[in-house]
Amino acid sequence: MKKILLVFALALIASPVFALTFTVTGTEVSFEFTEPTTNANAAPLLDLSHTNIYFQIGSSAPVKGPNLPASAPTGGGIKAGSVTVPVLEGQEADATFWSTATDLSGNESGRSIEIIKRIDRLSPAAPK
Repeated sequence: MKKILLVFALALIASPVFALTFTVTGTEVSFEFTEPTTNANAAPLLDLSHTNIYFQIGSSAPVKGPNLPASAPTGGGIKAGSVTVPVLEGQEADATFWSTATDLSGNESGRSIEIIKRIDRLSPAAPK
């Protein structure tokens, strides 16, 4: 298992910065993060609806992954989930991941910082 700690801020969020942890196992990518608590203007967040996770393989169309309901309209909860990235046996690909936040009115923030993870389904070479 590979583990990476990523610090990101949603475009909707000004401060503080939140940690997002990715764990890659085969084609399964698990993540955990703390929800934002402030809007981009630094005002307290009062209308968080959910957080979306997206991924994209190469130049293909982005795929909307899990939609994680907010723990409360004020955010701050710890959320976790996973997504399966469709890489075939015998292949490998770089997948780019990002997240957005959506308020109760349906307004979606811009992308968080993007993270690229290698999904490796290649077999190792035979021993010599």
